[in-house]
Amino acid sequence: MNIKERKTIRKYTQQPISDELLNRLLEEASRTQTMGNLQLYSVVVTRSAEMKKKLAPAHFNQPMVTEAPVVLTICADFRRTTDWCECRNAAPGYNNLLSFMNAATDALLYTQTFCNLAEEEGLGICFLGTTIYMPQQIIEVLKLPQLVFPVATLTVGWPNESPAQSDRLPLKSFVHSEVYQPYSEMSINNFYSHKEALKENKHFVEINNKETLAQVFTDIRYTKKDNELMSQGMLDTLLHQGFIKPDSAPILSVVETRPDVLECDVVRFQNKKEKWVAFVGFLDGLPYEIFTGLMDDEEGIALPKSVTNGRIIKHIERDGQKRYDFQFTNKRGYKTTIEGLSEKFNPEYWDYAKLISGVLRYRMPIDHVIRLVTSLQLENDSINSWKIGVARVLRKYLPESQQEELPEEE
Repeated sequence: MNIKERKTIRKYTQQPISDELLNRLLEEASRTQTMGNLQLYSVVVTRSAEMKKKLAPAHFNQPMVTEAPVVLTICADFRRTTDWCECRNAAPGYNNLLSFMNAATDALLYTQTFCNLAEEEGLGICFLGTTIYMPQQIIEVLKLPQLVFPVATLTVGWPNESPAQSDRLPLKSFVHSEVYQPYSEMSINNFYSHKEALKENKHFVEINNKETLAQVFTDIRYTKKDNELMSQGMLDTLLHQGFIKPDSAPILSVVETRPDVLECDVVRFQNKKEKWVAFVGFLDGLPYEIFTGLMDDEEGIALPKSVTNGRIIKHIERDGQKRYDFQFTNKRGYKTTIEGLSEKFNPEYWDYAKLISGVLRYRMPIDHVIRLVTSLQLENDSINSWKIGVARVLRKYLPESQQEELPEEE
């Protein structure tokens, strides 16, 4: 295939890929560039339906993971090199961030070379960026040891579709002569006007109720909250895999004074057939506060079902009392504010919510917060239901592997 005709293929025929062809491509790809000629990568080949099914949740259950004949997980690997050094009376020192970057670079170079070779053979490829979103799940499924970290996944098969090519920015938008040239508003307009004018992109803007295509990316596809939450997960996994040390892991800053406005999630759930709602405020991509209580269309919280996020706004009244309002943007782009969250919920729930929010603000790990909440010895059924609700809501902000380690809800 000519590189100018390259397309991402997500649908495949049932025709198998022979071991002979796959192994030839995997071997030929090893001629790619590599740091120190160490080949700091490993490839896990997945063919069995059972293993594909186990991998799928880490890739948000995208159908090509289970439907492709072959799934390749390409890993940054300093394990093999470290073992070699230790077997040869050499002292390896590769349990650090620089070594991870070197191995990740090797692995991605190998990945792209394999893609080029496979597409020349007529195979279809889909590169899954989700690999670095949920690395711990993949590590557990594939039993990856320390100093091995998944950085890329490819689904590979014979094409069963011929999609249109996706657009690309013009050459001038990314090539700089001698030094980096800052972008002016005029140049941004010139570079992105074609992309924004495409019919499919206009459709994305419309169905997501946004004003611009850029907002689809910042507010829907790749949000600040998701990026920061997954960044923390990636750091935790790098620590787990031995590429960074506990004393070198970044320390999250404690923000004692709550910002006036926090982005938040709205989480609905049921406890003993009662409808509950939680408002989870975020700072730096992590839960910072939580308000939870019964939904009550008359006196409590009444929200359209489509509302899943918004903002919690702090107001200080003239008498010094604090008030928290919830604001969301409806499908037509209009803002609606529900005033006085503290007045909408049971006062006892509110007091406990302030306590739990205080713990979150001081950056206690979420799994520890859940254990703390579930360990509370509370006397009446109503407040125990609240306790279960808080734990249930916070669980959704943990990787599945950590969720399994927590005690079951009562």
